[in-house]
Amino acid sequence: MAFSQSSPSELHKRMVLMLKAHPEGLTESELREKLNVPAHGLAQFGRRRRELYSWYEIAQAKRGRDFIYQYVGEREEPLDAQPINQKLRAFILWRDHSTCQMCGRTPADHIKLHVDHKIPRHWGGTTDEDNLWALCDKCDGGKKANFAAHDPDLMRQLMTEKSVHKRIGDLLKIYEGKEVPSDLIEFVANRDDWPKRTRELRYLGWKIAVIKRKNERGRVKAWYRLDAWTSWPENATLFIQEYERERARRNKQDIDG
Repeated sequence: MAFSQSSPSELHKRMVLMLKAHPEGLTESELREKLNVPAHGLAQFGRRRRELYSWYEIAQAKRGRDFIYQYVGEREEPLDAQPINQKLRAFILWRDHSTCQMCGRTPADHIKLHVDHKIPRHWGGTTDEDNLWALCDKCDGGKKANFAAHDPDLMRQLMTEKSVHKRIGDLLKIYEGKEVPSDLIEFVANRDDWPKRTRELRYLGWKIAVIKRKNERGRVKAWYRLDAWTSWPENATLFIQEYERERARRNKQDIDG
């Protein structure tokens, strides 16, 4: 899933120059228009704009219903400066027991394994062992298709939120009333305890349904659906921690009689 170009192209450089010339920010359509790129002339224009994040800090803000993009500066180190070398690849396959971490298949099932970024690089994911895992061809392709359905700018913005509760909650709010796969929540949470953190949102008065199904290999997979939510408190994580302490105190009082 990684974008592998080592340096910005001429189009990338033209985009940056135009954004520098308009510090107030430009929408994608405005950027394309100022660069004289017709709507039908470059189907991959949006992708090229997203690739700017590899080399530059680009801020994003809302203007009505549209997003505007503002140049902030050049990165000290490109996001793609660290490739998955053979040593790291071998370690990940060994650590994951040469098993696809999504479906459980191995090369004995006549599949090929890849070492893939859990959180895509264009979402801010890094090339380190905590963000790498083994995936088979089928799951890797399905993951790419699934991630392509999500706005990378929006997902990148989610990933900058420090609070794990807000990352999970804002993701569920984006798809309110729709089923969100557990693996996407896990990616956004970037925490092993993401199921607990998701359940804790109910302390805020949120209603979250959990739907479980088996895949073709009998593995159970969960989807989460947000049916109702309340406004965020000033500090969601602190609110939840205090709620749990108070609940523990009440439970102790009930036991002590």
